[in-house]
Amino acid sequence: MSAESVLSSIVEVAIGIAGFAGIIAAVRQGRITRWSPEPRLLLEMLLTASALAIVFALLPGIVMEAGFSRDATWRTGSSLILVSQLGLGVFRTRQFRLAGFDARPPIHMMVWYTPIVLLQAANVALGTSWLYLLGVIGVVGNGFFFFLRLLFSDWDEPDADA
Repeated sequence: MSAESVLSSIVEVAIGIAGFAGIIAAVRQGRITRWSPEPRLLLEMLLTASALAIVFALLPGIVMEAGFSRDATWRTGSSLILVSQLGLGVFRTRQFRLAGFDARPPIHMMVWYTPIVLLQAANVALGTSWLYLLGVIGVVGNGFFFFLRLLFSDWDEPDADA
């Protein structure tokens, strides 16, 4: 399987995960604006992860068309994944703290997230397709993790009269 076909498949998966957000909204019944803050943040995180996966899956084609070599393409992509994941980690931690939630990610999330970040940092120097692909799969995996949290967590619903 070529890198291009993997990236094409990732686009389809990311769109599917984002589409499942509609199922969550339907199952929860009610307007998203009436959801409690934590599930709204998780929905935002799910949609962000899906959008980033699509961008990162399409990015190599654009970068190669711009005349970058294959190695430079994978280095550029890994650099952008690395910056986005670290930036989002800081942003989301602050966002959760300001909302009054425990900002520490669950341990299983860190077991998934840390290798992705480290592999992308290594790929900035190596410039290989397979490490970049793992990074993009990691972004999709983050979205799926948020989907599962939304689907299976028991959220307190705000008072309908409020």
